[in-house]
Amino acid sequence: MFKQNTSTVLFAVLVMVFLPLWGCNIVGVLTQPGPFEKKIPPQYDLAAQQNRKILLLIECPRSSGVDYDVKKKLLTGFQVYLASRMDIKPKNILLPQADNTVLSDPIKMAQSQDAGYILLVQVDGYRLSPLNTRNYFTGEMVSRAMLMDADLGATVWPEQPGGKTVQIGVDLEIKGRDAALSRLISGTTHCILRYFYPCEKLKFKKSDEVMTLQDAFEMETF
Repeated sequence: MFKQNTSTVLFAVLVMVFLPLWGCNIVGVLTQPGPFEKKIPPQYDLAAQQNRKILLLIECPRSSGVDYDVKKKLLTGFQVYLASRMDIKPKNILLPQADNTVLSDPIKMAQSQDAGYILLVQVDGYRLSPLNTRNYFTGEMVSRAMLMDADLGATVWPEQPGGKTVQIGVDLEIKGRDAALSRLISGTTHCILRYFYPCEKLKFKKSDEVMTLQDAFEMETF
């Protein structure tokens, strides 16, 4: 009986001594963001610039070999992503006007439409090919993107000259051409726009993305 009481008292003393320390550690653990909450900070916080309009410009040179419907679907993809994922007001997402089909001067085009930013995306490489088995397809899209500030007349993202290169590859799609093209479009839009808002780390990478070593390193440092 005496030994049991002594053990109880000793345990109570230990709890009183170490509980404050444990409490601090527990609070620290609980306040740490979990894997489903951790976000990668934006390289340029475009999502915070809600009051400035964004002009979307998509270039698809003949040398890229794009199909007839790629440009239109890219424009739609960027519009949907900007509005749904980044909460950009649809009225602030602009497309080129009919008389501005030639992208000779993006800054002047943006200023003529009262846009503060230009998101310029150029498709440098494209391939969407059927396989000999049923309705299977394979494909690839390589694009470069840059964000320009129309008021400053300068590129504000990325830091490296020439734009940010994104490569999406579909090794096999069994649901036909439309499904394969949809994967190329969604992958391209996500892998460009993820740099402009706090993106969840677990959703940062796309399964169809061909990542460079630099991209992988940057993702793992957060």
